Amino acid sequence: MMKPRKEAGNGFYDQAFWDCYHGLNYPEAWIAQGRTYAPDKAYVISHPTWYQGRLPEIPDISIYQLFRKSAKAHARETAVIFFDRKTTYGELDAMVGRYAALLTDLGVKPGDVVATMLPNSLQHIVAFLGASRIGAVHTPVNVMYKADEAAYQIEDSGATTAVILDLLYDTLKPLHETGVLRNIIVTNLKDFAAPDAVISDSIKPLFDIPKAPVPGTIDLVEALEKQTALPPQPHTVAGSDTAFILYTAGTTGRAKGVVSTHRNLVFNTLTHTHAFRNWDREINFSIMPMFHTAGYFLHLLPTLYQGGTVIPIPMFDLEECFRTIHTWGVNVLFAPPTLFTAMLSKQELLDRYPLTTLTTAVGCGAPVPVAIQEEWHGWTGTLLVNGWGMTETNSGGIMSIPGLKEKSDAIGVPVFAEVKIVDQEGFILPRNAPGEICYRGLQVAKRYLNKPEDTEKAFLPDGWFKTGDCGFLDDDDFVHFVDRLKDLIVASGYNIAPCEIENVLYKHPDVVEAAVVGVPDDYRGETVKAFIALTPQAKGNITQQEIIDFCKTQLATFKVPRAVEFMDALPKSGVGKILRRKLKQTLK
Repeated sequence: MMKPRKEAGNGFYDQAFWDCYHGLNYPEAWIAQGRTYAPDKAYVISHPTWYQGRLPEIPDISIYQLFRKSAKAHARETAVIFFDRKTTYGELDAMVGRYAALLTDLGVKPGDVVATMLPNSLQHIVAFLGASRIGAVHTPVNVMYKADEAAYQIEDSGATTAVILDLLYDTLKPLHETGVLRNIIVTNLKDFAAPDAVISDSIKPLFDIPKAPVPGTIDLVEALEKQTALPPQPHTVAGSDTAFILYTAGTTGRAKGVVSTHRNLVFNTLTHTHAFRNWDREINFSIMPMFHTAGYFLHLLPTLYQGGTVIPIPMFDLEECFRTIHTWGVNVLFAPPTLFTAMLSKQELLDRYPLTTLTTAVGCGAPVPVAIQEEWHGWTGTLLVNGWGMTETNSGGIMSIPGLKEKSDAIGVPVFAEVKIVDQEGFILPRNAPGEICYRGLQVAKRYLNKPEDTEKAFLPDGWFKTGDCGFLDDDDFVHFVDRLKDLIVASGYNIAPCEIENVLYKHPDVVEAAVVGVPDDYRGETVKAFIALTPQAKGNITQQEIIDFCKTQLATFKVPRAVEFMDALPKSGVGKILRRKLKQTLK
């Protein structure tokens, strides 16, 4: 394995390096610019020896064409298990072909936008691949959106056709009645479930609602039964064509549509696979939703590329997580920190469902505290490492590689890409100095949709993307996440990273969830407040002062929370990420 750049010097750029980047057609101007940064500066570019496997040539094809290769090679193997029903690669490709024919009959052309408002499901996978097959653009809408939120995305993206869960029709009904959406295709949760499917308590109320016709819409099952799959035809979709538009969480205003190409998708599918793969055949439990970048790049696309099995879960249920992993032999688990803490808190489920098949666990959405990583390893014997990504980097931009290039308190190394840390003026900083994380690589999205000013500010002309995240680069080339720049607490002139305090709080044996925010203070400017959810046994038995005293033993005085508020559960996003902004709103 190649030594860190600071230690290796010019030797870092060996034959293996050049063979890899020439094979990627990586811009030589980017590499030349990176080499101008002295080894003691906060700059790192991936070295191919840091990863599990050799990266093959990246083909200039559509994401459907990449899937088609797997479908032909693994036709009789299981591609998807949804509500305990197995679908082979051959069956999935046939469904995709019929759905593509349906879109064509509806007048959908290459470049047209097709929206989905579906949970993780077989239907969602078919909709995504079917749109890709004909060169249409896929945009997934968060199933939790209300009418105004959904309308914003539909209108901003320009979608005129949507495939949705029948139970969500009322959310889009105004757009249908006014003609914004010309075609709506509906499907029911039960449409592709096994007759004897095990239904979790959380989803059963929705699953049990009788299926009923939705006037003025097209029933997906009935339509597919009538269609003949599109015949093989010359594929005219180019790698530079837009594949999908994912919308950011919108924590700083209206959500932004991130435009990604087929080349972005194919590149990340291959790099995610060959960087991390240390298993024979991937069986991936798909908990991250498919309106989020992780739903595609940490679950669906790398799994299908490998000929593995993906198990989409439409709604989170903790016991169902255990049952699914145990029943189907899941060996790869990408999940937010909140899932790992929840799993570790349920001893009865740990005893009932031995999770002996897991080989790889990676935290996403937010860094997993070191204490949780250690507890997970002690329980499973499996490493739990961190990763980092954004919609704009098409998911896992920085990852720890289990057993090769990993460090528990870092988020990892860039995945066949570059990172530098800069100050407010954009100048590169020394190693170990915190600043803004800038990211550059072939996986970075094209632009923001309909937002030229935001695009110009974030997507720089020399390929760098300004992430808005604060971090630092250590002497071993590992990137450390400090926090979102806007979440840093400034107390008495000191910059305080909430996640540093949260990592300490998670070491307390009675803390299940923790988040820290800045509170206005007349003297210090801001002071630290902690929000905590306790174990059931500790509720009512732990005081604020006990938590504060615990922090005093491990933190500098200016970092210690001055106030603690106990909650039954902390507010979370649709991907399980604790929402500090919601906690800040309670202070107003």
